Formats: sequence, structure tokens, C-alpha cells
Amino acid sequence: MFTVEFEADSSVVTVLDESGQMEDIEVIISEDDVVFMRQWDEDLGKYEMLVMTYQQLLDITASLQTTEGLHKIEIVRE
Repeated sequence: MFTVEFEADSSVVTVLDESGQMEDIEVIISEDDVVFMRQWDEDLGKYEMLVMTYQQLLDITASLQTTEGLHKIEIVRE
């Protein structure tokens, strides 16, 4: 289950773990195509953060449907 929220300068996707075992993951995509992923760490009492480009996020998504090997995803903008 996930939610999508549109903010003035970003889109925020919150992915919930329906089993209740893991903390929610927030994916924040800024208007300049920088992607932040964060998850609350109860032991540290703070968010753990990953920062990547939008292309890296697309590559991660595409990798779930590919075979072993080196792959490159190209975005075609019309």
C-alpha cells in the first residue's frame, strides 16, 4: 500500500509495510529530479537517507524486470 502527495516543489510517495515489520519508506522526488529516500530508524531516533538521481531510481525500477548483466535505460522525451 502506498500514498502519493503532490507538494509545491516535490512529489512524495510513502510506501507502507502492510506486515508491520518495517518502518514506512518515503520517496521524495524534487522538481529538479533529485530523489530522496528515507526510512525512520527507531534505534537511532532519526531518518536514514539515500539520495540519488531520478535516472538511478528508474534504473532500480527497471532492474526488477531484467536478467543478469549490464543494462542501460534511455529516456526518450518527446
